Amino acid sequence: MKNVLFVVDEKQMGGVSVLLEDILKRINLSKYNIDIMVLHNNGDYLDNLPSEVNLIYGSSFFDVVDLSICEVLKTKKINKILKKIYLVFLMKTGLIKNKIVKERRKCVHKKYDVEIAFKDGFTALFTAYGDSKCKYHWLHTDYSMYDCTAKYRKLFNKTFNYFDKIIGISKSVVYKFQEKYPNTNLEVIYNLIDTSKIKKMALEKEVNFDPNVINLVSVGRIHDMKGYDRLVRVFERLNKNGKLDNVYLRIVGDGPDYNLVKSLIKEFSLEDKVEMVGRVKNPFPYVKNSDAFLMCSRYEPFGLVILEAMVLETPVISTEVASIHEIMNENYGLITENSEEGLYQAISKAIENKDILNKYKNNLKDYKYDTDEIIKNIENLLDEV
Repeated sequence: MKNVLFVVDEKQMGGVSVLLEDILKRINLSKYNIDIMVLHNNGDYLDNLPSEVNLIYGSSFFDVVDLSICEVLKTKKINKILKKIYLVFLMKTGLIKNKIVKERRKCVHKKYDVEIAFKDGFTALFTAYGDSKCKYHWLHTDYSMYDCTAKYRKLFNKTFNYFDKIIGISKSVVYKFQEKYPNTNLEVIYNLIDTSKIKKMALEKEVNFDPNVINLVSVGRIHDMKGYDRLVRVFERLNKNGKLDNVYLRIVGDGPDYNLVKSLIKEFSLEDKVEMVGRVKNPFPYVKNSDAFLMCSRYEPFGLVILEAMVLETPVISTEVASIHEIMNENYGLITENSEEGLYQAISKAIENKDILNKYKNNLKDYKYDTDEIIKNIENLLDEV
């Protein structure tokens, strides 16, 4: 059995954690001894792992790797602030390599055949400077829109050369990454979703939606990149133009912009049209029972939630983000210009003619996503050593 280590920075709600859980539930665990290194024990995802998978945690040095300088300053904790300053100094000077080698001795107590930096950014440094036989880095980010390595370009330019292969979750993600870091060995493996689990979870809870209105839903982390602030502004405009008499939107999720979005709903007097549901463990009943799923992201490398919606036969209205044309076409929903105006026009079109949504819903009855091929690609990757 091969020893495999996946490295993530935290356990927060998000597509990366969901994806990792789904991968580990689908691959043949009889072939591998799998550990997950969580550098900073922040968040409560990754708690539904198979019993064969072990969680281990980084040393206290890594407590601030997933926090921005602004977030650390807001804590007003001197110890954390000094840790962050020290971390930035090490990365700017390139001394981070020696520090990671030292810190790994405190928390890594096994030799690994394969080690995977499973999140963009710092996990690449942690894996690159380790002594595992084979090293992979998984890209989840559209580097043309958000480059978490930009401040440390020289450091990461060297770091990426340590990897045997770099995996991107879409062709678009790979292309955008190569624009920043050419001459790297890249491969595409699309995101996995557990379709049977999603369908089962969608039936676990009854939701009482008014059948006389058009029920819209959006699920995601309430963060600037997800564009919920502009979605609320679009709904204000729709409301002013008398287009929301028969419409109700639920936003499911939590995140740093939660209070901002909630305050905008109140400011625009949309409380009877837009509901902040908050974070729920199982959002799928909300998705399944809605007439359409909205993705309003400013940038999005893949859009896992879009696949989940389509599996549940819920039509999608999405802004044009990196890989949208790779994962859906306009038989299943509307792809619109990535702007407030684009969202306004697409949502208007859907709510003014519900037959369009019914057509998409009917088309989705034949939708299938090839998860078996993705699992095969992942296992082939792990077996290359």
